[in-house]
This record gives sequence, structure tokens and C-alpha cells, in this order.
Amino acid sequence: MNKYSLSLFSRLYLAIVISVIISVSLTKFFMDSFEEQEDFNELVAEMNFIFKEISVNTERKIKSAQQDIPLGFPLDNFLSAKLVNPEMNSVVCPSCQLITRINNTSYYQRHDGGYLVEFKLPNAKSNIIIIEKNKSELNPEDLPKDLAEELAEELAEGIIYGQEIDLIFLSLILITSLFLGIAIYWPIKNLQNQIKALIDTHQQFGSGDMQAKAKEDIQKPLDKLAHSFNDMAQAIADNVKERDTFSQAIPHEVRTPLSRIQLASGLIRRKSTDLDILALVDDVDNYVVDINELISQIVEYSKINSTIVAGSISKSESEVDQFQTIELKSFIESRLQLLAKNQNKEYSLVIDESLELTTNPFYLRLLVDNFIKNAFNYAQGEIKISANVTSFNNNQQLSITVEDDGIGVPLHDRETIFIAFARLDKSRSRKTGGLGLGLPIAKAAATKMAGKIVVSESPLGGALFSFTKEI
Repeated sequence: MNKYSLSLFSRLYLAIVISVIISVSLTKFFMDSFEEQEDFNELVAEMNFIFKEISVNTERKIKSAQQDIPLGFPLDNFLSAKLVNPEMNSVVCPSCQLITRINNTSYYQRHDGGYLVEFKLPNAKSNIIIIEKNKSELNPEDLPKDLAEELAEELAEGIIYGQEIDLIFLSLILITSLFLGIAIYWPIKNLQNQIKALIDTHQQFGSGDMQAKAKEDIQKPLDKLAHSFNDMAQAIADNVKERDTFSQAIPHEVRTPLSRIQLASGLIRRKSTDLDILALVDDVDNYVVDINELISQIVEYSKINSTIVAGSISKSESEVDQFQTIELKSFIESRLQLLAKNQNKEYSLVIDESLELTTNPFYLRLLVDNFIKNAFNYAQGEIKISANVTSFNNNQQLSITVEDDGIGVPLHDRETIFIAFARLDKSRSRKTGGLGLGLPIAKAAATKMAGKIVVSESPLGGALFSFTKEI
């Protein structure tokens, strides 16, 4: 199972949206930090200017008990100044947060957002603190009319300022994401279509269409991928063509001298009465029969594999025309009667008479014949053939099984036996009569019928070959 539940392009879109949100958030954060720093720098300059203006007369005000320092109009409307004794007031503003200290000057921020600045006077025991009034603390009646109106307007706007800035921030993210999504949608959509076309071509070629080729006039780097795929497909198609030509030519070329050998042995049999010579002629005839059987199996194997390559496991129109509804019990009984001749082994058939399968009888015959031949070759004395229909994932599944009481197939060899001419250990050699093509032919036939073969251990003690197919 793929560990990614989302497709590549869905994850790409999601990553872009997240990147936009992070980028806008970081931009807003740094802009707010920059504005706060600029406001603070402006505050430092203003407070230093005011301190210089009022520090000239502070000695006289210190000697008197006066604590408040008048700043004069219009500063009194926005600021307040006091003299404090640090020995009596170790903490100027307990609820304030210290921002920084610059040249013996402490800058605080109050809980309501305003600022408080504490200046240390040289050669004096008192300090001057200047407090910035919050807009809500200002009295419009003490201000000129134009300033009062401006203050009222700012207070009214300040109520919804926080909401507006959040709305602007969200709108900025949405608009940026929208335009960015539109800008990248078409290139990514085009890329997605080209990748899908490559996948379709790959599946088409894998299904057996040797003429399937990928379009190379696409954007980089997919064009290199398409070119590499076409080179690989052409090499595979050439190899398949050479293999088919070879497999079709060899049987014809071999059968011609075999016919001459059979003719020669027949002439020798007529003219000779020597028993030793006649025995040798019989051996030659048996060898010719074995070679002819091998050639027939090679032709069958080549034919069924070339149809798989040419048309995959999908049902072409010509194959559908050859489909028949087959009664499995009578079909397998007829094959058993033919194959069980001269076999001194018991067999049982467990198949319901109503069980039917609609398929190409040619492929079913190849499957059943090679299953039965394999069982007769390796069984010690008992063979069981059965078929049934079961429900699997809400689908009906047909199973045809052939089992024996022979030596079985080791677990590590259950894939090897389906390779053409593969030989296992000495216990499964040609002494049992096999030519090494029966099971590969059965597997190819199962593939053509859109089924699969599974090898397991039989309750009889030998091997169990099972063909399964959804119906």
C-alpha cells in the first residue's frame, strides 16, 4: 500500500498553500516588528527632546515638594511628567514591562499599550518619569476643536482596527493563494496529463501492445523519460519478434529430418529380421515420438505466449467468439479418460454436475491436461481432482484443484517450476516423464483465462495445484 494517501499534485497544491500562508505570516510579523521598532525609535527621540526642555528647571522643582512637572500646552494633553525619589520608590511602575535601558534611561511599556520613560538626573537624588497618555485617557474638552475631532475619530477607528487588520491579513492570504493557484494550475495540469499519458502507454505496452509508443514532444525532463521508454520498448519488441521467429522456425526445421529418420527406420524394420536391430529401431521410434512431443509443446507454449504478448489477458473479439459454456465435470472426465490410459493409479473426481465455466476450451484443455499429466507423473498411487465456487470479496470465485500423494513441491521451488525447462532436484527429473514445459504452459493458459495458479501442500501428502478465477 502506498504510504501517501494524497496524490503528488494534491500534495504539491497543499504545500504551495501552506508556503503562501507561512510567507505572508512571516512578512506580517517582520513588518509589525519593523513598525514597532520605528515607533519606539521615534518615541526615544521625542522623549529625549522633552527631557532636555524640562531638565533645566528641575533643580528648583526638586527643592520644592512639587512632584508633578508641568509641560505646557499642548504637551500636557498627551504627556505627564513627575519627579520621583528612587530610594522611596524602588519600582516606578510595578505593572509595566521593561523594554530596554539606554544611557541610564529606562523605557517601560504599560499594560494599556502606552509608554513610560524614567530619566536619571545627574547630581540629583530624584528621577524624572514621563508618561505617555493612552488615547482613552485624553479629555477632548481640553483639546482644540480640530484635535478633539481627530482624537474622537481615531478612538472610533481604533475599536475596529484590530478586526480590520485580521480581515485584511486573511484576505491577503486568500487572494495570494487564488492568484498563485491560477498561475500554476495550467502548467501543473499539463504536466499531470503528460505523466498520465506516459502511464497509460506503459500499461498498454505491458498489456502486450508492442506498437505502443510514448509521445516525445513533451516538456522536459519528461521527454527524456519518454525517449528512454521508447528505446526500451523497441528493444523488447525486437527480442519478442526474434523469439517468435526462432520458435516457429525450429520446429519446422527439426521435423523434416525427424520424418526422414522415421522413414529410414520403417525401411529397416521391413527388411531386417534381426531382433537386436529391431529393438534399436524401436528405441529410435520412441526417441522420435519424444522429440515430436517436445516440439508440439514448444509450439503450443510459443503460440499461447505470443497471444499473451499480442493481446494480453484481455479478451479480443476473436477470442470472445471462441468462448463456450463448458460443463466442467464432463469436460474433465473426458480428458481423464484420455490421459489415464496405461496409468496404474487411482483417481477421484469431486465436481458438481451443474458447475459451468464460460471460457475458451483451448486454454482450459491446456490447463487441465498439464495439471493431470503432472499429477500422474509424480503421484505414488492416488490423485484427486475437484472444483467448486466460493464467495470472495462479494465476488464468485471458481477453483479447480488437482492434488496427488507424491513428493510434493518444496516451498522455495514453487515459483521455479513454472519456468520453461526448469529442473528441480533429482527426484523431479525426466525419469518421471516430464519435458519441463507442462506447468509453464498451464500457467500461460491460466493467464489467458484471467486466472492464477497457486501451489501448496495437499492433505494427501503431495502437491496441490489450484487454478482460481473470478466468474
